[in-house]
Amino acid sequence: MASHRWIASRVGSPSISAYVHVITNNSSVLTIPTAVLGVFTAIAIVERIWKLTKKSPEFRPLGSPRYALDIFQWGYFGALIIISALITSTLARGDADHDDHELQTRLISLPASLLMFFLATLTALSLILNGLNIKLPFRFGSLEAGNVLRPAVYYIVEDVVAVDGNGGAEYREAFTARYNGSPIFRRMIWTLSVLWMVAFYIFSIVFAIIVFQLPKAAVYAVGWAGPFPLGGLMAVWTIFYVRFVLEEEENVEVGKSQDGGRLRRDDERAPLLSS
Repeated sequence: MASHRWIASRVGSPSISAYVHVITNNSSVLTIPTAVLGVFTAIAIVERIWKLTKKSPEFRPLGSPRYALDIFQWGYFGALIIISALITSTLARGDADHDDHELQTRLISLPASLLMFFLATLTALSLILNGLNIKLPFRFGSLEAGNVLRPAVYYIVEDVVAVDGNGGAEYREAFTARYNGSPIFRRMIWTLSVLWMVAFYIFSIVFAIIVFQLPKAAVYAVGWAGPFPLGGLMAVWTIFYVRFVLEEEENVEVGKSQDGGRLRRDDERAPLLSS
């Protein structure tokens, strides 16, 4: 506050003091990093949509209409809507509780927890429908109507590698063939979906509790950045687990081969993710 008065006294304009107050209050401090994050999110969305809606079907799900996008993108939209609603409503309420923005700061520190809970819930739904062997009455990604919904990790891997990793339709075809042809691969996708679902539910609840228990000064950094190291550890574990399963799968297939030779590396059932 002293800095506001000092600048106003030097410039001689009350409006300068009001301006400095606006850019240094708690609400603006929360808004700036949130806006920066929003810019990068918008750029990522535009790039993905451009790839998916190009005239060439290179990046689209197999057999999908031009403007149908992919499952990952629709999930992205859902998460974006939920998080945007939380951030917008939190910033709009201001210091309604007259607690020096404490509740506002805690609420705007929850997007990471909310995102993990949302993803875990979508994964749980996919596992339930897959376990019940319920056939979809409509096209879902690369799958025609009449197919059973697959665990969420399947769609995340297929869409992210095909679009963001530039694997294209060729990767989608190989990944689909791999899933259809290998019971071990299907079990791996199911297991990964279950473990990530459980981890995200636990992380979301734990960090939501932490956000409302820590001192106000620490919650923004912890709420936004705290889950990432844990997610990184999960990702490292996933890499080693996938490699282990793919080696197991390859050994089984080699054992089944009549001539005892190894699988050709260009076969769609050869490990797609092995080193």
